[in-house]
Amino acid sequence: MNKQVLNQYGIALTEKTFEEQGFSIEKSPVPRGKIDFFAVSNGGKTMKIKVRAISQIGSYVFIEKRRFNIYDPDLFMAVAYMPHTEEEKIVYLIPATEWGKDIYPLKGKDYNKPGQVSEPEWGISFSKKAKDAMETYRFSLIISTL
Repeated sequence: MNKQVLNQYGIALTEKTFEEQGFSIEKSPVPRGKIDFFAVSNGGKTMKIKVRAISQIGSYVFIEKRRFNIYDPDLFMAVAYMPHTEEEKIVYLIPATEWGKDIYPLKGKDYNKPGQVSEPEWGISFSKKAKDAMETYRFSLIISTL
């Protein structure tokens, strides 16, 4: 499964997870934009959701810094862990405001050394240790605090 197809499955899983909690889903008017969808609670709170999907330990997911405003309190990155095995599929929900706080495993890369040409990015290296650290961002725990 290529990365684009994996992300489409991740978006579908994340939308379903929100709907199971009573949220309505509104598609982003801009395909492949800064967000994948809006999740609207029964109380009217609107969350902007960007999804990244991971299928195995050792994966790295990222988004360019110019496309992910870490100062936006309504913006979240949903990381959908969807292993190829029969393991449980897990959705993590990370507030954008968590990036830039030096919290493991969230990291920023600036690529400002000579010869580096990649755009600055926010990312997660999804190791076994990182998976354990991500438990505080499990969807059910984060959504209950909002």
